[in-house]
Parts: sequence; structure tokens; C-alpha cells
Amino acid sequence: MRIPLGLLALLFAGRVGAEPDTFGRGTGRHGALTVSTQNRVLNSYAPLKVSAAAGAVSLEVSTTTGFEAGGMVLLHQSTGLTPVPASGDPQPLHLASGTVGRYEFARVAAVAAGTLTLTAPLLHGYPGGATQVVSVPEYTQLTVQTGASLRAQAWDGSKGGILVALVSGELLNNGEVSVSGTGFRGGRFLSHEDREGCVGLDEPSASGGSYKGEGLVEGRYGSASGYGNLANGGGGGNCHNAGGGGGAHAGAGGTGGRASAARGDQAVGGLGGAPVVYTPTERLLFGGGGGSGEGNEGRGSGGGAGGGLMLLRAGRIDGTGLFTADGAQPLITQGEDGAGGGGAGGAIVLRSAGGLICGAAAARGGNGGDVRDTVAALGPGGGGGGGVIFLQGDSIACLSPVSGGIAGRSAVSKDSHGATPANGNAANAPGRAQSVTLPFQAPAPPTLVSPAQGATGVAARPLLEFDAGQGVRVHLFLDGVPLASVDADRSGIFSFQVTTPLAPGPHELSAAAEFLGVWSAQAVPHRFEVSPETDGGLPGPDGGEDAGAQPLLVVPGQDEVVGPMPLLAGTALAGTRVSLQVDGVEVAQVEVDGEGRFHHELSAAQALAPGPHAATAQLLEEGSRPAPVPTRFEVVTTLGVGCGCGASAGAGGGVLGGLLALGALRRRRASRGR
Repeated sequence: MRIPLGLLALLFAGRVGAEPDTFGRGTGRHGALTVSTQNRVLNSYAPLKVSAAAGAVSLEVSTTTGFEAGGMVLLHQSTGLTPVPASGDPQPLHLASGTVGRYEFARVAAVAAGTLTLTAPLLHGYPGGATQVVSVPEYTQLTVQTGASLRAQAWDGSKGGILVALVSGELLNNGEVSVSGTGFRGGRFLSHEDREGCVGLDEPSASGGSYKGEGLVEGRYGSASGYGNLANGGGGGNCHNAGGGGGAHAGAGGTGGRASAARGDQAVGGLGGAPVVYTPTERLLFGGGGGSGEGNEGRGSGGGAGGGLMLLRAGRIDGTGLFTADGAQPLITQGEDGAGGGGAGGAIVLRSAGGLICGAAAARGGNGGDVRDTVAALGPGGGGGGGVIFLQGDSIACLSPVSGGIAGRSAVSKDSHGATPANGNAANAPGRAQSVTLPFQAPAPPTLVSPAQGATGVAARPLLEFDAGQGVRVHLFLDGVPLASVDADRSGIFSFQVTTPLAPGPHELSAAAEFLGVWSAQAVPHRFEVSPETDGGLPGPDGGEDAGAQPLLVVPGQDEVVGPMPLLAGTALAGTRVSLQVDGVEVAQVEVDGEGRFHHELSAAQALAPGPHAATAQLLEEGSRPAPVPTRFEVVTTLGVGCGCGASAGAGGGVLGGLLALGALRRRRASRGR
């Protein structure tokens, strides 16, 4: 098996940098903590004032209160989606090629006025204004007693919404650990003059448009109005008395109820937020806020806030308590006005080196607001979409509901008056809940095989070979500089073909393994010497010299079970175009981005029938190419949440199945001659 340079950019992979996540469960430097009161906040928050580039060691923040030398911090780009989608666009938001939601841990070396200096350079760059820095306590043991609770400070547009802690020993929760309603804010209710005929997606507030819920787009909260959703934020209801749309996260938001039945009954309820697609070991998000209901009597309700995010690691997680990141439900209206949409569920990541036991980990969407008026049918709110849950432990006994919220109801019509989901079935907008039954721990460092330690006469374009654990990603460093990232096959065997000739003389090769976002220490470097008289060629899998140009379909995996509208994704040379075909019929032509990645999600019009199918990826260029090897998969109509679907047959141990279920896409090798 050989991997040429053209395939070094992994699909949905982050940049290799100076201090990856080797922090594990922390140092326990803050000792043991027992929480016996309600609403205890563990973290301190500071907006990042000035953008920090990858490799930076200094962070300019708005405050240093609560931060300490030697302590840990989490950087999180909480907002700032680019490009900004059009108002009313319902299409899923794929975040793999952007930066919003990205996070990383770092350790503080020194604290000065307005500045945090880090012990090592940043792995990624972070934009000022859209990023916050959060203190991370490190405990030996954390206990939440019965009746007690931990909470996050609510997101205020620049900071908050995050609960994060590392526990070297046991996290015992018999109370509640909650970020419910602390995420993106719901649209604020504002009473208008009595108006009719407001039909704009971005209807100004002055002419009868209500405020949209907050989402991933920066700087629009409190000014954007009208019934169009803005990214994952729900749209506001338009006049007269329409309901607000639900916020979205992994599940889409529901549509707000129609305008007053006595004043035109127009379908101008806020549109539900667009769902978001990402990998929780690389990114995390807040739930989107619901849009406000429209009103002119001062008796309506604003949208519900989305759930925040929590990120907890421990040696063991136990107890009967709850971990919650639910979206908020708006208040019932007090009279003749529309109601707000529900907030979307947030995100929960619980990672245990031992068992993981809890009463439940829940990231449910909030229900839409009800309308109390008894004279005319007015617009209730749409339900919020379900959130994201990722659980990891060597055994897991913890329910993980991610249901979407249901629509509100009108007291007069005794139904949802057009708001959705209308049938009381919260499964219409579920989120994503995934479990990986493996202990949380750093992978072992790779073993370098070739070039051997101290080798001389090495080719200028050598084949690098090494062993690592099954299912891990290996990052290569040549002469201290990141070279490439590659994924293993099921055997754990790796190789990488260097295509740019190395300079004659001594070189140093090292590597580190990554599994589900957590890195090993770097392997002991191998030192070798390149001869000026050797080259080594560029053989490809079929004996040619440009095999790296051939596209490689990564998702779906071979023999994977998927839904009727699967994601097709893979790698190819940056800047090329790829034709994607299913059962011999082209479904899309896609651009390969600057990191060598492409993807296309089948639309409803392209939905596949249940049964076996085959997909291929073919480069669009002049000249003949070898016929692509098809990826065969099966379509079923229903995929249970957390079903484990996505594992290749025989993957075993849940390792690769967990990776696929999370979207941490692995590289498969074409089976030419193997």
C-alpha cells in the first residue's frame, strides 16, 4: 500500500500544529471539589480581542480575571460563519472546510494585563471577536451531590455558554450538570404597530418583521428581522401575529405558525433554522435560538435560547444524575400575539477512561411557544431541532435523547396552526447521539520502520513506512516540520510516498498518532541520510507515476449502511473537479478544495431506493484514467440513533464504526491487486 503526496490532505482534517491535544484528563492541580449548591459555575470566560494566528503564543483578551499561570484554557470559535448563507436557506451547513466551532486546549505560561501567554504555539488560528477563551479547571475528583447543580454562564454574544473540566479521577454526578438554554439567544419580542401584509424574508422590524433567533452568523442578533431563518437561527414571525421558527443544530428547526386566521392567515411564520453537520471531536456548537413571535399587543413571546456546550473528561463517570444541554421553550403568550420558536439542543461530550454511567445525557430541542388567545387562531412557535451528544467509555450506561421539540398550539384552533413539527412527534427533527465503547486514552506513538534508524544512501523521494494502532491517524514530521497526515488500514500499517525530492544529507523523521482528536506523544525520531545519487521514482498503486491524481471516495465506507440521501465525500488533488456517480449515473460534479477534499450530499430529488448501490468518483480531465473502484453500500429507510451504522463489515471493536459514525472519515485504499 502506497500513499502519494497528492492524497496527504485528509478529508475533514484539522491543521497540524505545535501543541496538539495531549492533555488527557489534566493534572488534577485543583484537587477535589464537592458541589452542594445549585447553579455553581466552574469556568471563567474572556472574548479574544485580537485575532491569533496558528503558531501564536500570546492571546489578547478582554479580561484576565479567573485565569492563572500554569492553568489550562479552551479556545473556541463560537460564531463567525463564512460565507453567510442567504436568508431563508434551509440547506444543511457543512462546517468541515471552515473554522467556526473549532476548539483546542492550551496551557498558560504567564498572565499579564489583557494578555495570556501560552506554553506552546497554537495549533489553529482564531479570529478576534468570534472566539472566546475559557478557563479549564483540573480536578482529582468532582462530585455533584443530590439536589446540587453545575451550570455554564449564559452566552451573551461574545462569551459564555461553555462548561468544561478535566478530572483525573472520578466524576460522580448525582445532581445535574447543565448548559440548557445557555447557547445562542432567542429573538427578542418587540411589539409593533397593528400591521398586515408583511411578507419579506428580511422584513424590517419597523414594518412588521420580528427578530430572528441567533445562530452562527456574527453580528446580526438584535437587528436581523423577518421570517427567513439565518443559518441555524430561526426566523421571526411576520405580521399579523405569526409564530417564530425553531432554532437548529444537528436537527432542523420547525416552522412557526401562520399569521392570524382573522387577518389573512398568511404563511409567514418564521422558517426553522438550517441543520449543521460537523464532527464533535473537531468542532462543537451551541444550539440555534428560536425566532420571536410577532405581536402588536405586547403579549407575545420571544424565541427560546439554544443549549450551550459541555466538554468533560474523567477517569470514570458515575452517578444517577443528569447532563443536559436542552434548548429553551418560550413562554406561553398572554394574549393576542404570536409565540416564539423553541431553541435547539446544544452539545454534550463526555469521555471516560473507565465506565460511563448516568441517569441521562440530553440535548433536546425546546418546544415551540403556545398561543393563549381565545378569539382567533394565531401563530404558535416552531419546535427547536435536536442537538449533538458524544459519549466515550469502556462501558456505557447512559440514555442520550436528542429529540426535536414539538410545535406550539393555538387555544382556538386546538392545533399548531401551521407550525411544525405539527403531529406531536419530536422525532421529526432529531439530533445526533453517538457512543464509542472504548476507554478514553491517548493512542500509542507510531513505530517507524523505514527509513531505518541511521540509514544511509536513502532515496531522495523515499517511501516512509511505519506501524500504528488500528483506525488511528498518523501525523508525520520531517526535520521538525509537519509533512503529511495519513490514515491506517485495518492492519494498522501505513506508508507515505515522498514526491518532492529531499535535499542530500541528514534528515530527521518523527510521527505522532491521533485517535478521535487526541494525540500520542511523538515517536523517537529516526535520523537518516539522503544520497545525492538516488531518486526512488514515484510508483503508484498500478505502477504509474501519478496515482495521487486519482480521486479516492472515503464516505460511504465499503459495505456501509446509510439513509436514502447519503453524503459522498473523499480526497483528490486540490483544484481539480470530480464526477460523482451512483449506479453509473452522475449525481454531481464537485470542486476539490485547497486541502484536497470534496463532498456532495444527495438531495431529496436524488434519494436512493432501499437496497444495494455502488458509488464512484472520477477525475474530470482529458486523457484516459483507470476505471474507478466502486464503493458498495446499502440504503435503508430508517437509521436508529446511535445504531452503529456506518461501520464496514468486520471492522470489529467498534473502532472504525465509531469513527465513521462521528464523521471522522477514514481513508480506504482502492483494492487494485490487493
